[in-house]
Amino acid sequence: MRIKSRLAKTIITIILALPATAALAQNDSIVPMEVELADEPAIIIGSMKVTLSDAIKTAIEKNHDLLSGAYDLAMSDSDYSKYLSKYSAFFQAEGGVTKLKNPELYWSDDPIERKSTDISASLSKTFESGTTLSGGYSQSISRNKWAFTGAPDNIYSPFFFASIQQELLKNSFGYTDRRQQKILKNAAKMGENQIKYALSVIVVGVIADYWDLVVKKIQMNNSRLMLRETKRVRNIVSGNVRLGLSEKFILNYWNALVASSEANLAGSEQRYRDSLRKFLQDVNLDTKNTLEGKAVLSNKFVKIDEEESLKTAFEKRVDYNNALLTLENARYQLEIYSNNALPSLTGKVTVSTGDSVGDLDESYDNTMSLKYPKIDARVALTYPLNDTAQKTNERNARWGVKQSEHQLDKYKRIVKDDIKSRIEQISTNYNLYQKAKEGRFQAQTYYMRLLSSLRRGRFTASDVREGLDGLISSREAELQTLVLYNVSLLQFKVSKNVLFEEFGIDINKHLPKK
Repeated sequence: MRIKSRLAKTIITIILALPATAALAQNDSIVPMEVELADEPAIIIGSMKVTLSDAIKTAIEKNHDLLSGAYDLAMSDSDYSKYLSKYSAFFQAEGGVTKLKNPELYWSDDPIERKSTDISASLSKTFESGTTLSGGYSQSISRNKWAFTGAPDNIYSPFFFASIQQELLKNSFGYTDRRQQKILKNAAKMGENQIKYALSVIVVGVIADYWDLVVKKIQMNNSRLMLRETKRVRNIVSGNVRLGLSEKFILNYWNALVASSEANLAGSEQRYRDSLRKFLQDVNLDTKNTLEGKAVLSNKFVKIDEEESLKTAFEKRVDYNNALLTLENARYQLEIYSNNALPSLTGKVTVSTGDSVGDLDESYDNTMSLKYPKIDARVALTYPLNDTAQKTNERNARWGVKQSEHQLDKYKRIVKDDIKSRIEQISTNYNLYQKAKEGRFQAQTYYMRLLSSLRRGRFTASDVREGLDGLISSREAELQTLVLYNVSLLQFKVSKNVLFEEFGIDINKHLPKK
């Protein structure tokens, strides 16, 4: 008897399960989320597939904020370039004409009239060693009218010179200049790093709009699913009312839910269109404003080497590297102010040759043969007593080094903590995605079985409504956690400051040509 009783229960169970199985076979499956899984995220808009790297590259090439920022990046070395002008060669030239008529009182020594022309040219250059070389030539020709005879009417005076000047103590062989040059070069590098980081922030803003587009697309699809399923339940309720399994006012309730779902769908479609326009504005593209398409997201877990990531971050991070350069500049500044305590000792040697005679050929022969050479060597010393300005600058520079060391320690800690947090976020978000994925599967299974039972009048429509709400919530939770996982992967790249490198983008190619 027990065997027959168990067999009867088994048969009854199978019979009761048949309607549910049949219901699931009658086109009752839930439309999966329109998300394509791939190694690299993307969004498909109509017939156009835009990967994340495509979006970044297009934004750099066409986004107005990024195009404007590229000019700031190109100008980041302005102060350094201006400083280098002190090492340029300088050419000077001058010429003039003089006409003079002397009083009779001067005629015994000076001519009655004198007409003279003169020209001069010189070239000088300062080198990074602090050495200044200069050389030049001058020529004057005087045409005289004398009160007596015997004096030459024309006097030719050619002159050549060359000199070398060197600072021997305070800026000994360019000691100060070289450090000032390094300070400006580091400042240019810090400006370049900061602007590149600012450009990456703009790119992150573009990516944020990109993710928003993905989310809005899936939310619109979920609104469509909600409307479809609400209509499906409404139709089942309508059938149950006709069979006397449900009250008529329940149908009115579901008619209202259908109207509400239609309104929600209209709103989600508009939000998607607005998000699409914003994203296309970011990348400065025009395309057909279509509601068709799907998102492409990555669900591949990325295993990360924390030690290697930290090493990369210390090499690439703007905040840490700028703190390093700031400390280096502070030390250079201290060296400069300490060196300024020395006296200024300048040595200069000038060699010249010239002549002044009435014959042009003779004047040049004597000049070029160094018949009348002149060598002038001199040393000049300047030393302010009790230079309080120098002492104050040196003190402040010493304290500036201490400040920079504290800032470097601060950013070293920030980088370590940030990298560790980003790695943990990747692992956590991936686990949340896996849990949400399982939750969506369970919610979907529960709803489908609930829907089958509703046809047999075993559950109320409100129970099904709760199941449907749970299904939609679980789908959105799965999407949100998947997007968060993809975002955390991107944030990890940003935290290491390898965003451009990871996507194969050479930002220098997009700078204005000099």
